[in-house]
Amino acid sequence: MARANPPRRRTLAAVVLLALLVLALATSRGGERRLYPAQGDTAVSLYLVDNGFHSDLAVPRALLIAHGGPTARAAALASPQPWMLVGWGDAKFYEADGFSADRAVDALRALFAPNNPSVVHLQGFRGDPPAVWQANVRRIRVSPAGLEALMTRLDRSFRTRPDGGPIVVPVRRVPEEAFFESVETFSLTHLCHHWTAELLNAAGLPVTPVIDTLPFGLGLDLKLRAGV
Repeated sequence: MARANPPRRRTLAAVVLLALLVLALATSRGGERRLYPAQGDTAVSLYLVDNGFHSDLAVPRALLIAHGGPTARAAALASPQPWMLVGWGDAKFYEADGFSADRAVDALRALFAPNNPSVVHLQGFRGDPPAVWQANVRRIRVSPAGLEALMTRLDRSFRTRPDGGPIVVPVRRVPEEAFFESVETFSLTHLCHHWTAELLNAAGLPVTPVIDTLPFGLGLDLKLRAGV
């Protein structure tokens, strides 16, 4: 009986691998050549930043402000710094800070419970992103039309008041940040990396959600499919 187990495990592993491959291909999203790659001197540089756990996009604040809509109003409220980290995540877990047993349990809730409330997070900073982080930062050059499409997708993440303004969450861990209520929900099938990939896909980049579940996977996906 013991001799039969290794072949069975290999068969099971092969089935799981094949299922993941089929799922990756089925959910893959193509790029938009009209938007990406950017051509000429009008290209705009954004940066994908990850800490091995969470991913953000670093965007010049002036571009967020110029876009208008809830994105611009959120950027104006968050920070006057020239660069802005744009991220998204589970409302309760993302707003908390530090590590504890209770927070570890909450992380499991965020992953495996369905339809968790979420927030958009903006945090201002000064300095060129590659110099600020030095590692785990990737430059992405998008076209002006791609940037506009990305920020329109970002607009749709905000829950807004009747006047169109974003709804501020009364949590601020550091002076240069702000949280805003989001209409989207967080779970294992829609993590922060998936959300970041959706913004980049709106800008014309091809993405593969199954691979993008982890920050390493998102970076690898963008390297292989979008040349980032």
